[in-house]
This record gives sequence, C-alpha cells and structure tokens, in this order.
Amino acid sequence: MKTNQIKKPSSQPIYFFLTFFFLANVAFAQFQIVGMQNHNGSAWVTSQTSHLTIIEPGKESFTGNLPFDAYRQFKSGTSFTTHANTSISIMYKGQMQVLHPNSTLKVIIEKNGIKAQTLAGTVNHILKDVKQKVGFYKAGNGYTWAHAEGTEFTVEAVPKSKKVYITTSEGSVVVTDEVPVSIGQQASSQGGGRDGRELTTIVRTNNSTGEHYATGQTNKNIRFNTYQEAIAAFEQEIYNREQNGTAYLEELADSYTLIGELYLDIGEYDSAVEPLGKAVQYASMVDSEDLYIIDTSLYYCEALMYSSDGSLRDAGNQLVVDIINILIEELNNYLAEYNYANDMGDEDWAWDLCYDLVDINEYLGWAYDLIDDTVKSDEFYDWADTYDSRL
Repeated sequence: MKTNQIKKPSSQPIYFFLTFFFLANVAFAQFQIVGMQNHNGSAWVTSQTSHLTIIEPGKESFTGNLPFDAYRQFKSGTSFTTHANTSISIMYKGQMQVLHPNSTLKVIIEKNGIKAQTLAGTVNHILKDVKQKVGFYKAGNGYTWAHAEGTEFTVEAVPKSKKVYITTSEGSVVVTDEVPVSIGQQASSQGGGRDGRELTTIVRTNNSTGEHYATGQTNKNIRFNTYQEAIAAFEQEIYNREQNGTAYLEELADSYTLIGELYLDIGEYDSAVEPLGKAVQYASMVDSEDLYIIDTSLYYCEALMYSSDGSLRDAGNQLVVDIINILIEELNNYLAEYNYANDMGDEDWAWDLCYDLVDINEYLGWAYDLIDDTVKSDEFYDWADTYDSRL
C-alpha cells in the first residue's frame, strides 16, 4: 500500500529550506465545530454553547462560552481545549475528532493530509475514505503516531508525560514509535548539543480492533557491532522503502537523520551532508512548522560546518544564524502561550508547553555552541534547566 510519499528529494545540498521554517503551509480556514455537548450531571445533552479555550494562528487566545456556529471555520494550526463537562466534535472533509472533557487537540492541514495532535486528555477519531478525501491522516502526541485510512480509534495523552495510549475500536491503524539504536563501537566525534547524540529509529506496530498501544510498548533495542554495519543496514532499508513507496515521510526523514548522525559520530562530515540534507527536506514535506525539524537541521549545520568544502562551511555558519533568529521568535511565542496556560490554571497544557520550552532553549544553546558563543550558549542551557525543573 502506498503512503504519503510523493517524490524523492534532490540529492543537492538544500540551503533554502530554512527560509520557510514556521511559515504557515496551509493557513486557510478549514476546520469546523460540528457538535457541542455538555454534561448536566446525569447525561450528555446537545448544547448551543460550550466553555472552550481556542488558540488560532494570528488571533488572540480565547477562553469563554463559545456559541455554536456550524459555518465558522478555523485555520490550520488551531488548538481547541474543552473544560469540565464539555465535549465538542470537529470536522474536516469528513474526518471527525471528538474531544472529551479537559482535552486539548491541535489540528493541522499538511500538504498531503491531516495531523491531529492530542496535547492533553482524550480524543476520538472517526475517519472515512481518508486516502480519497485528504490523502493521509495521522494522530498522536508529537512523538507516537497512529496512521489510518478509514477507522475509529482513541488517543489518550498521559498527564504530564510524553506517553500516549492508542486504542483501536474499529479497523486498524499503524503506530509509529521511536526505539533506541546502540552501536558496539566507540564514537570518534562528539556533537549534538551538550548531551550528545541519542541514536533512535522509528518502528511500526499494527494495532487492530480491540487492541491497545502505549508509547514504548515495542521495547526494542536495535544493536549493531560497528558504525559501518549500521550505516549499510539503514542505507539498504531506506533504499528499499524509497523504491517501493511504502515509507511514511517521517520515516524517511528519521532514517536519513540517523544515517547522517552515524557519519557524524565517526567524523565523516562530508558523507553526512547529503543524508542530512535529504532529512531536512523530507521533514519539511511532513510539516515545515514542526519544532523538531530543528533537531535535524542543526545536525545538518554541524555536517556543513565541519566539511572539507569551504563554501559549505560558510553556508553552515549562516544557517545557524538563521536558525537562532527563528528560534528566538518561536521562544517568545511559546512563552506567551505558556504564560496564558498558567493564567488559565491548565496544568497539563502548561506542562506540555514547558517541555517544548526546554527543547527550544536546548536548541538555542546548541546553536550558539556551534558558532562558539559560549556565553549565550550557557545562558540558554541554564534556561533549559530552569524549565526542566518545573516538569
């Protein structure tokens, strides 16, 4: 079965992708609230108003009683939060998401489909003819994802955790989750920020009717004796998937990132440039606004900056500066949302944003490390520690 792979990216170095980070890829109004229900103490009843928090790109955050309006549309990237005794149903092209009370869902239209991210609570997904209507559909919490074409399933985010439970009630879904990769050979190069590189890869698990999946359930540890053995294995795997078109785009982005990291670990920077360039391109095809594309991009910068080609080194330095400017803006946006979540007393939402603030500050520390600005680097690493202490 073919997935949302469109075409192979160019093998040429791709400097231009960072220009488009965090620019809205599909920002037009798309989603609609198609149903509201409130619990009256004994039963769920249809309601004409619901107490919600809505954060829509380009607009002020809203918290209050929202009247039902079936014609109102919400932009891609909007987050919906239900409160006690409140449930809403959201629709886009026949694909429905039902938020339980005290739940937060962020819905995004990507180039080739829908991404529904459960940030808190529980969300039911009721899908029909996904491939024909929207291309692809995936739901999860940003780390563990369920891919589906026509099924019903539930995603439950564990409070104050990056763990998620996925339960399939009809049909089947393919769950993608990260597992560690270990090498029985000492790395000759250290990079990847202050904590170094953590090698991981994505594995799939089929989840059928009545089955449950929890983050980390696969419990695998993929091990190789040498770096060259690992590189050969993953290069062959990704070649096969590209040839037969069975890979999800995030799997291709992840695999190329891993191959690049393996080359970085053994100091083969020139060899790391091409796979990391492809990884950035695939990641941007998945979601150019996803914060975690920065991780791959900083590895790409590292490869460029230590390559034997002077022009690539210059490009790598400039890309780091571009990333820093983007991250500073994102940091301010996340801080505003974090403060708003705290003002609303939403601990789960604030926790999730705090987790992201740790990552953003870690990325900034890493980026300043790459350009040898230790003062700035230490400043942002300290802020990362501050937010980490609040988790």
